[in-house]
Amino acid sequence: MDTVGRNKKQIKEYIQNQLREDQIADLMSIKEYVDPFTGSSNQKA
Repeated sequence: MDTVGRNKKQIKEYIQNQLREDQIADLMSIKEYVDPFTGSSNQKA
């Protein structure tokens, strides 16, 4: 069977969604070494 190019749009959308999810996960895992509210050092990071 020749399936090359048939699902190109769905594959592209899937990859974009995966990249978006990866970026969101990366943002959630960033440690804050400075408390954004007080400006003091965050010892728990």
